[in-house]
Amino acid sequence: MVTPKDVEEIHSKLTEDQWKQFVYYVSKDHLHELKELARKKCKVRFVRVMRRLINKFLRDLENNNKCKRVETINLLMQANKTLKNVYKHTNNYEIVDACILLRSTFENVIIGMMINESDNVYNEFIDLSIDDTNRKYTKPQKLRNDFRRVLRKLDGDYFVDISNKNLKDMLDEFYDKLCSFAHSTLIVNAMIEIEKDDDLDIYVVFLKQYAYFVEYLLYLCLKKLCNCKSDSVDIMYAIVGCYILISDIPKEKMTQEKADKLKVLLHEEFNKEYFEKNKWDVDFLIDESKKLQKDLYNNPLGFVEILEKIVK
Repeated sequence: MVTPKDVEEIHSKLTEDQWKQFVYYVSKDHLHELKELARKKCKVRFVRVMRRLINKFLRDLENNNKCKRVETINLLMQANKTLKNVYKHTNNYEIVDACILLRSTFENVIIGMMINESDNVYNEFIDLSIDDTNRKYTKPQKLRNDFRRVLRKLDGDYFVDISNKNLKDMLDEFYDKLCSFAHSTLIVNAMIEIEKDDDLDIYVVFLKQYAYFVEYLLYLCLKKLCNCKSDSVDIMYAIVGCYILISDIPKEKMTQEKADKLKVLLHEEFNKEYFEKNKWDVDFLIDESKKLQKDLYNNPLGFVEILEKIVK
């Protein structure tokens, strides 16, 4: 059995970098075991609870007439169904199809809530003959702008502290990225080329994060419609789950070359304005992955302690 004195002796004979390496490799198997336990805990405490409540809220809305628009219930119900297919395509590394469906889900959540919120939106929504010339309240940009009021009414402080401009930019950027996959753009071509080289791991991670964001948004909207005040979903497990997803990215995929490859496929020299306008998740995830690996290497025992608290 190794005693504290033995550990001190080993430490004294190693350089600081050698000591970090020693502690990292000693802790590595335990870290992997704890990560898998934490992954299961996040699914149990966040994903399963959220999905169970989404189904419960939808049943309550259907049975108890708590919502003034049946169309709202149907659109949110469809959003929930479509999300299942989003995850199915994502798990099969079918990025383009998953993004197209996720855009549809996001649109259904927004229009579903806005027709419940506004008579003007509802009146345009039910008019099948309306065209873009006469459309005023149901233009996509107008809907997203007005949806900010709904976000601020949702449970918790998730959207309260974000300025109107930042909230608008966040919704627009999120929607624009999903739209890029729904049209025959260079981005669709890029995904096909990247798939040929079996390099979609990074994109799967950011797509799963996108999908969980929309699903959590759906949960909060349904919670508001059902006037539910209890706090059953712990957002902490969602945050931990995101970092676990990032840690799943293989080391060999965490290179700047992978991010640069996308820029080449998207003809960066020709699309400088587009790249300046859009922040790419690929760069962010690569940076976060490298930072996470560095932090794990420098302080593995700290991460062991955090994960042990989560899995209790």
